[in-house]
Order: sequence, then structure tokens, then C-alpha cells
Amino acid sequence: MNLRHADPAQPVPVPDEQSLPAPISDAALDAVAAILRVLAETAAPDSGATGQLEAWIRHVLVLAAAPGAGNAPSSERDWRGLSSDVVAYVSEDRAAASRSIGDLRDAVWLVIERLSNAIVGDAASDAHASDQLDRLRAAIERPAEELKATALETVERLSEVLDEKRARQFELARELGERVSILNEELEDTRREADIDALTKVWNRGVFQRELPRALQMRTLLDEPACLVLVDIDHFKQINDVHGHRTGDEALEAVASALVRAFPRRSDFVTRLGGDEFAVILPGTTIAVADRLAERLLIAVRGLELQGTADAVTLTVSMGISRALSGEVADGWFARADRALYDAKAEGRDRTVIGTDETPDLTATARFAVDAQS
Repeated sequence: MNLRHADPAQPVPVPDEQSLPAPISDAALDAVAAILRVLAETAAPDSGATGQLEAWIRHVLVLAAAPGAGNAPSSERDWRGLSSDVVAYVSEDRAAASRSIGDLRDAVWLVIERLSNAIVGDAASDAHASDQLDRLRAAIERPAEELKATALETVERLSEVLDEKRARQFELARELGERVSILNEELEDTRREADIDALTKVWNRGVFQRELPRALQMRTLLDEPACLVLVDIDHFKQINDVHGHRTGDEALEAVASALVRAFPRRSDFVTRLGGDEFAVILPGTTIAVADRLAERLLIAVRGLELQGTADAVTLTVSMGISRALSGEVADGWFARADRALYDAKAEGRDRTVIGTDETPDLTATARFAVDAQS
């Protein structure tokens, strides 16, 4: 996402720092940074907005270079550029925000309603208590027996008021807790839906980019093996060109379903990287086991039959496997699996190639080096 080049309908004017009546306080800068940090934390993982917003945070706090202004430190804060970027981000994120704004509004009104009721109830109780205390004050000048009786009555009434308050506060806390719990579940469901590829119903590229470094960290922490499998449908462009994109979509759905069955463990991350390429992260898995599971997938895909096509469509896949190495970065792990996938294509497709432990030159490795007929 390019925030800088967005064109909001009504940009929010922000004064230049020189026009401010006094130097900006640390509290004000911290408040702006806190708002930007909330926006960054709630941005979609694959939107590109997180890095842009973090750069603005550094610019606001320590006058680091503003996004799009090169690497040189700034002499003053670019409030106008910040305003334009934030307005653009909020505008682009409006569709996602609308999915949960109704629930948030309901939660806010519930808080207002319950607190209002609590205040009204407490006011009534306080009026009773105040009235009782006035009676006690008046009884001080009266005979001792009457004073004693009034004092006991006042203590009992005050105890009842406190009990009523505690009961109302407990019920209020319980109801609000239930509402917040429901809201959290709904927001989590919305976030989970955003992580699912709409066509194939497996995890999307954003989940892969998030989980691949984590799998490396767990491999180092637990000293357990881990493998990465890259899967590519053979001759997918030809399937689309000859049989149509609907058949191409059916092929993607069928292969995704076969992947889920071939790699069924809860710890296995089956993801669609895009187009006809999939990836499977296999924590706690040796090369030998990964190769055996991949062979099972090869056999399953060969047996697939696409429905609703005039001519039979034969599907096969090519795969590259690499094992995680201690201390390497995610890009290196991915590059070795990608090189193995390329070799599987070059050797005739419909096969699996196990990659070497030698990492290719990342600057010279073409990401999609397979020919157009892949």
C-alpha cells in the first residue's frame, strides 16, 4: 500500500510546526506516536501500512527522516505529510473497519447505559443514606434510647446501601465482561477470516510470511527439525488457456484440498502463496518424513478428476523441499526450497526434489524463474 500517493477527498489540515505558539511538549508528541502505534498494530499484515506508520512514529519522536524523504534526518516535523498519509490509510481501511464498527458501537453504548443506570441507582441509594444520616444528626439532641435506636437503624440502612451497591457493581462488571468477551471473539473471527485465502480456504501469503520466521525460531529454540515444501501446479497456464479460468479455479481448489489431506497435522501450515503456488511449513519434521508426505501428495493429485469440463484435465504438481538450518534467515530457507522447485520443473515436473543445504545468492535468485508454461 502506498500511503504517500493516496488522494483523500478532504485532507485534514495540520499546522506546520513553525506556526505553533510554543515548542511541542513531549506529552503531545507521545500522544501522536501512541495513536500511530495503534494504527500500525491493527493494520493488515500484508497491507504495507505497518512499516510506513512506524517510520512516521520515528519521525515524530526523534525527527528521523520522514517516509519518502530519503535517509537524511529532518530539521522539522512534516505534519502535513503525516496528516495526508494517515487520512489515506484510514480511507483505505474503511471497508475492514466497517465490519466491526457496529459491534464496537454496541459495546460503547452498553457501557454508557450500564454506567448511567449505576449512577442513577447510586444516587437513589445515596439519597436514602443521606436522609438517614440527617435523622441521626437530629437524634443526637434527643434522649439516649431514641439516639441508640436511630443509630442502629442508620447502621442497618447504610449496610443495605453498601450491599446494594456491591451487587449492582458486580452485575455491571459481569455483564460488561460477557460483552467484551463476545466482542473479542467476533473480532478474532474477523481477523481469522482475513488470514484465509478466499478461493482455496487455506492460509494466505500473509500467514506464511508471519509463520516462516517463527518456525525457524522454534527450530533453534527446541533443536527440532523443520521442513519447507513449495508446491506448484504443472502447466497451470495451459489449463487456464485451454479449459478456461473456471477450470483453473477448480484445479486450485482440488489441489488445496489434497494438500490439507496430505499434511493433516494441526502444526502443519498449508498456505497459498499466490497464483498456482502453495507452501507447507512442517515443524518437527525430518527430510525423510517430508519427502514421504510429498510423495503421498503426488499420488493424490494424479488421481484428481475435475468436474464440469468437456475434456478430462490431468493434474500433476512439482515440489521442492528444504530443511531448516540453525541460524539461517527465512529468506535463505525459502530460497533453497525455491531452487529445489525449479530443479523439479527442469527435470520433467510431477516430482519432488530435495534441496541442498547451500543457500543460493539471494540477490541473483529469480523468484519465479520457472518458464511461462509452469
